[in-house]
Amino acid sequence: MNDIKNTGFTSYLDESELESVTLSDLQKTKLLDGETLVAEAQKVLLFAPLSDHKRGTLGILTVTTFKLAFACANEDDYESSYQQNMLLGPYEVCLSSIDTIYQVGDKSKKKLIPGQNVSGKIKELLIICKNMRTFEFSFKDSDKDSGRTIANSLLHHAFPKRHSLLFAYEYAEPYFKSGKDVRTFRKPEDWRLEMERTRCQLWRISLLNQNFVVSPTLCEAFVVPSSVTDSGLTKAVEHFRNRSCPVWVWSAPSGAALVRMSDILPTITDRTQENVMLEHVRKSHAEKRQPHIMDLSRECPTPKEVQSSYMKLRDLCAPENIKTFKIQDYKFCGLLENTKWLQHVSTCLTKAAEGADLICNPEPTTVVLQEYSGQDMNCVVSSLIQLLLDSNWRTVYGFQTLIQKEWVALGHPFTYRLGHILNPDIEAAPLFLLFLDCVWQLLQQFPTAFQFTETYLTTLWDSAHVTVFDTFLFNCEHDRSIARTGPNPLILRSVWDWKEQFNDKDIVFFCNPLFDDSFTQRIKPNTSVAYMEVWLQCYFRWLPDLEIPRGGKPQIDICNRIVASEIYMIRQKLSDGSVNGNLPYAKDEYLQLMKNIGSFFPFSRNNIQSTDLFPINNSLLNSSDMLDTQSIFNQSIANE
Repeated sequence: MNDIKNTGFTSYLDESELESVTLSDLQKTKLLDGETLVAEAQKVLLFAPLSDHKRGTLGILTVTTFKLAFACANEDDYESSYQQNMLLGPYEVCLSSIDTIYQVGDKSKKKLIPGQNVSGKIKELLIICKNMRTFEFSFKDSDKDSGRTIANSLLHHAFPKRHSLLFAYEYAEPYFKSGKDVRTFRKPEDWRLEMERTRCQLWRISLLNQNFVVSPTLCEAFVVPSSVTDSGLTKAVEHFRNRSCPVWVWSAPSGAALVRMSDILPTITDRTQENVMLEHVRKSHAEKRQPHIMDLSRECPTPKEVQSSYMKLRDLCAPENIKTFKIQDYKFCGLLENTKWLQHVSTCLTKAAEGADLICNPEPTTVVLQEYSGQDMNCVVSSLIQLLLDSNWRTVYGFQTLIQKEWVALGHPFTYRLGHILNPDIEAAPLFLLFLDCVWQLLQQFPTAFQFTETYLTTLWDSAHVTVFDTFLFNCEHDRSIARTGPNPLILRSVWDWKEQFNDKDIVFFCNPLFDDSFTQRIKPNTSVAYMEVWLQCYFRWLPDLEIPRGGKPQIDICNRIVASEIYMIRQKLSDGSVNGNLPYAKDEYLQLMKNIGSFFPFSRNNIQSTDLFPINNSLLNSSDMLDTQSIFNQSIANE
């Protein structure tokens, strides 16, 4: 593994003061095993978000087969205070994370079309990423064709037309697992263990789909009613979209179950096979009670609606300049409502709460989730229902296992929904981000019920776009199996192996110091949109003007960690008389950390020690617009 890059923003250069860039070996862009250089531009200026473009940071911009990287000669003494990814430096981004590229002119910008070539000179590029981060580069003082070369390299390598062109197929570094394996649900044993844990009865594991002969979208082993035969199952799957018949995912102690299925094919008017399968589901209930069908296609947003909402949210969270920011901020609440993002979050949580009520009511009822494909909103609502009812899924390991079961094994089309490949016929939609936002809302309402933190959730969203890991790379297990055994076999690397990306001092912030493992009850959230909050850390962390120096939730979190560490030490001493000080942070280190960070820790690098770094725009703070109740400034303060 290559060393972490210790580069960062510590000073600015006026454009009139530009010189050639000289980097030490430590500061130069490092290449992973199998990564190759595509293009490089010298004397490139990187502008800070919402800056006036009069000053920038001078460096070298590089495009590789894995990432876009900006390296500069400035060293940041406080860089170690922030999350350091061992695969990506602080100003590097995986190509798969790039969403849109604009050519910026004096008075306008032009969206560049992936897969096409740019012929004219490019002075500036604006790059918008899927995690709301933006980069704006000036090639004014670079070589004549530098901007065009970088742009064309990105337009081709950041938007591959074939899955086999993703970097995961080229990454050659040997993989050695560390830590506890997360169950993948690729084998019958994983399903058997889950059935035992939930005391599931009247259901059985079917191996009918071995080698994916029945359904390419289902995993090879799945759970069906024990009363249905394999021949009956073979006949039934032909009537469902994606051949996704009713499958079991979870059981309550009462015997009520949670089941997922897709819609009947539109060409089939006879719903006999659907009714036959639902009758088998009824027989699998301990009291033979009729199941309740939740039609998520009708009651929840479609992938197209989620994508439209996300694009509006991204425009709001990633303004291209100060003028746009001020216009949007003046009517922030109205624009936020217009995105419908929080409405979609509210809808998903509401449907999950309704499902939980049915399973846990005095007459426990099996809930069957049904939607168009069976692999989008089913994943969201099914996961949320289980989080509400089963405390096992609220631990870090449990949550990862839940995602592996509901999203990966049961075939959420990550290749399409995350936009890993360029194909005009596929529909991108961040259903996974919508789910993570729903979970974040639960964390706000039940701060001691979850072992993981919002930093963990934000990091998970970032990691979904890192094409080193296979977890979120495929549409289904069938595609993963082909990639693993093909002529250019892919090495499977789990995103859950966090030490592939981070050291212990970063991973410690994934765990909630207030977690109460004795809290095993069902949780009942307020699901009205009035109770939904904006996930500031995830959506606004790249806007320095919104960060509170030495303030915000991270300060409270670190205080909680100090107290939790001291309680742990006291308990250990009382237990066996020893004091094991082998903790990621000592108290003094935590206190020093609090002096160096802001409200978007551990993601932003808005060094509060230097007033010249990402300076707060005084015109914003002095403007009467900021007194308006709709301002995001007020939203930030209200959430602290």
